[in-house]
Amino acid sequence: MKPSAILFVLLAAAGIAHAQTIVPKLDQDGRKGDMARLAHKQAQEKFDAADTDKDGKISKDEAAASLPYIAEHFDRYDKDKDGFLTWEEFVGHNRWKKD
Repeated sequence: MKPSAILFVLLAAAGIAHAQTIVPKLDQDGRKGDMARLAHKQAQEKFDAADTDKDGKISKDEAAASLPYIAEHFDRYDKDKDGFLTWEEFVGHNRWKKD
């Protein structure tokens, strides 16, 4: 194998290893990247807009009014089957706290 090919493989492997250590840290408090912050903000804006009665959860009717995809797949997102989506159910995890 040529030395340049070996160097390329080593650099690529180092880059992949470095990326794997950085990505989990983006979602930790105080260490979120710009894209994670933007996604969190946009999710919160959509949740707040859909929650028209401001009870902190989204009903199927509220979802139908402004989130057609969520309304169509509501039962899949409603993990506890109580007829409402909490913030955690809406975003699909509990790592992002709702402001």
